Amino acid sequence: MDKGFFENWFTCLNDGLEKMSGEECSRLFSECANFCSHDALKYLYLSLFNECGKNFDKFFPRLSEKKDLDGKVIEPGKVYELTFTKCGCPLHSQMNVDSERLCECSTQSMICVFESLAPEKEFKIERIESILVGGEKCIHRITIE
Repeated sequence: MDKGFFENWFTCLNDGLEKMSGEECSRLFSECANFCSHDALKYLYLSLFNECGKNFDKFFPRLSEKKDLDGKVIEPGKVYELTFTKCGCPLHSQMNVDSERLCECSTQSMICVFESLAPEKEFKIERIESILVGGEKCIHRITIE
């Protein structure tokens, strides 16, 4: 297949995402998020979480040691922020999918990661800022329910 087919396909994907509800995007991206979260968990989060004694209050501030990440404690034991200083999704960076709906994949991925780190807890992820809608970075608020 020629490159034009894929450029057109991803343009149509971008347009289609704009027409989907949040619930539909969650379902669409749940498998992709699960796949991406395994790499993130394996190479980024798991060892750091273990180094921090499985303590989120210690873990989030140390995320700034990692490339393109920052983390902070908003309310100890309960509310945190995770900041991505650039969009790392290849659908955006390589295929020019720039729908804000693409951020749902990141949300679903974070849920997978944090539930893997602490399976006894439930996590709510709220998007505060997104590069895909003109923000300087992507900021997510993570609340432990």
